[in-house]
Amino acid sequence: MLVYDAHGYLGNNPEFTKYGVPSPLGEYDWLKLMDKEGITGALVAPPGAGAKDDFRPDMELIAKAIKNHPGRFYGYARVKPRKGKTATDEIRYWVQDRGFHAVKMNTMDDNYTLADRELIDPILETIQDLKVPVLIHTGDSHGETCSPSMVGDLASEFKDVTFIIGHMGYPGNENELLKVMIKSKNTVTETASVFRRAVIQNILDGIGYDRVLMGSNEPYSPVGLAKSLFNEHMNSLTAKSRIAILGENFMRVLGVNK
Repeated sequence: MLVYDAHGYLGNNPEFTKYGVPSPLGEYDWLKLMDKEGITGALVAPPGAGAKDDFRPDMELIAKAIKNHPGRFYGYARVKPRKGKTATDEIRYWVQDRGFHAVKMNTMDDNYTLADRELIDPILETIQDLKVPVLIHTGDSHGETCSPSMVGDLASEFKDVTFIIGHMGYPGNENELLKVMIKSKNTVTETASVFRRAVIQNILDGIGYDRVLMGSNEPYSPVGLAKSLFNEHMNSLTAKSRIAILGENFMRVLGVNK
């Protein structure tokens, strides 16, 4: 079975050492982990909200991993919208020149809100032009700046963009998710750090399994737990739906060939 992690981190964060995880968490650390847990590939972002170096050193590490291990690593370009044209130029650089596959946005990175369309629209126009998906962090302590409903408002206008609703809006905004996904067919969601059966089952019951991707949040949450949740603890899943969530949905969204 092909298994892909839709949301992990590769790079430097001193906080990792608190968990007994190396910092930087590099490509070979990830390869060892993926081989141990039976993970085919991972879509990784630079860690740490609001990095002063604008994530460039860690994106260099990710670019190296993508080049050295094609099919094992996929990259999120992480940008700060307040940088304006520099931000959109950076997205083009990392996607077109360095082989990144998607964009990640977290409103904590640049102290903004998804409602600030003067900031957000140029980013999404660039993403739309590049034909790559965007993951937007939702929920948590700053959920008022990045709720699933706010992602839905963007998705309703940028219909050619695939929006990955990060963390299912959990915690705090998960009750918005189903309504948003029913309305906006260009949305999918991923399960990073979501280990509550009820939250996941609500989406499966409401829209089916083909728009749910397994995400881990590794190393903040172990990728092995994310995989085992679907393999061993979501007993409502059929074999077909389990295969889709663990890998096939990721492959469709990212355009990965078998």
